[in-house]
Amino acid sequence: MRPLLGLALLAACQPSSARVERAVSHFDPLSGTTLTEESASVGVIGLDDAEVCYTVDGGDPGYGETCAALLDATRRIPLECGFHAVTIRWAEGEATEEASYLVDSPSCVSVDGPVALWQNDELVRAFVAIKDDLQCRMNDCENPAGTGEWTTNCGEGRVDWDVSLSGLRAISVFTYSDCRASTTVEVHDPADPYWLDAAAVLPLEIELVLNGEIRQDTDFSGNGEEAGTVEITADFTGRVESIITITDAARGGGWFEAGCATGPVPGEVCAPGEAMIRYDYPDWSCHGSICPEPGDPPVEGPDRDGDGVGDDADVCPDVSDPYQLDRDTDGLGDACDDVPGFYLLQFKNGERCLVSGSGGEVSSTDSCIATDPSQQWEVAQVSGHTTFRSVGTGACLSHTDSWIGPWTVDAASCDESDSFQQWDLEAYDQGGADAQWPARMHAVSDDFCAYTDLTGSVYGTIGNCDLAGTDAGRKVGIYAYGDFTGAPLAP
Repeated sequence: MRPLLGLALLAACQPSSARVERAVSHFDPLSGTTLTEESASVGVIGLDDAEVCYTVDGGDPGYGETCAALLDATRRIPLECGFHAVTIRWAEGEATEEASYLVDSPSCVSVDGPVALWQNDELVRAFVAIKDDLQCRMNDCENPAGTGEWTTNCGEGRVDWDVSLSGLRAISVFTYSDCRASTTVEVHDPADPYWLDAAAVLPLEIELVLNGEIRQDTDFSGNGEEAGTVEITADFTGRVESIITITDAARGGGWFEAGCATGPVPGEVCAPGEAMIRYDYPDWSCHGSICPEPGDPPVEGPDRDGDGVGDDADVCPDVSDPYQLDRDTDGLGDACDDVPGFYLLQFKNGERCLVSGSGGEVSSTDSCIATDPSQQWEVAQVSGHTTFRSVGTGACLSHTDSWIGPWTVDAASCDESDSFQQWDLEAYDQGGADAQWPARMHAVSDDFCAYTDLTGSVYGTIGNCDLAGTDAGRKVGIYAYGDFTGAPLAP
């Protein structure tokens, strides 16, 4: 199948959709570049008169009073050894751009043992396979000979294909609406964490739900470009962007970028900070060599858990954990850490996560980012009840006690004896049980349950937990390390 558009049409002048326009990068060098320590900074260009806030860990840069870090007169962002997901925000906080970089040189400390590889590339390959299959369904695997509209169902959703003319150009628009489809890709066998056997692969079926739009703009020889963004849910949570060159009515070059928060590939993780990682077409190579590579073969010396990491360097010497994950960086690996360093609190309503603000305010956001300290909560038990301490602000989850209202959830200085900071997790099946959001948070001090709406407000009602809003606003899942593929805390 030739997966892209070529039209054998006579030139016609008629209005149509806008042409594909690629965003101009404000980063120098471009995203996906490997830097050395001697050149470990990134320039921000084309925004000389703008106030620019930034982060280098995938977090929200904020703006104005919440600016995480402000770009100085040099217009450069300093970086240290390792991987960085850089985000800038400007134009009164309305404009953002993201880029990814690796700082690597002989003086940078290398990591011993196997490395947790990124599953962003499996997302890219699954997306493109599904995209091509859907397009093939709509016109019997043939490129259209003229303008028209095609559609196909995918699960309970659909994809629409509209082909029209704009002067001497053909404009092709693919619109994905809750389109659910699956494909099978090969993944490396996690039983071989050091990649000693390149043929150790397993088939993995990946299901994606697509929402978004991809546009193609070509001349009548079939030469042009494709661009667009599709949001991804189901087995992956993230998004894919297409920046592809079309040559002779087929995909000729360019790249796809993918970022994810969660994914299904055994033994692999999403790139930190939901960073958008670029994969060049057609070989799917990681652009700029910024992706992690398999670690060195097993070290010599005592290795009592047999995971290939010597006891002197093993973060869990008695539990096999070849990937050495330590997401709370406490020196004790996840595999043997009975007390996770933090949790993310996600409500069913809009899949929003609880955020602690610097002024004691508490809100919710639909951008759940496990690396964002303001979304990380330490969970502890006090007198048979649960407390939540914000990693970012150090404050503990509480609520107002006025019978007049408004009855809001907030954060205050931690006091274990304060009943307003103690919560009970209750099994909650109003509207039907949800394994992903099985509990509600009931304050000990009052008949008060935490609730969030789609504006990000977090509140409750004193005297009646079931009074405010819908059940989805009270249903919550509490996930260790923000890993939504795992099981939430049981109420």
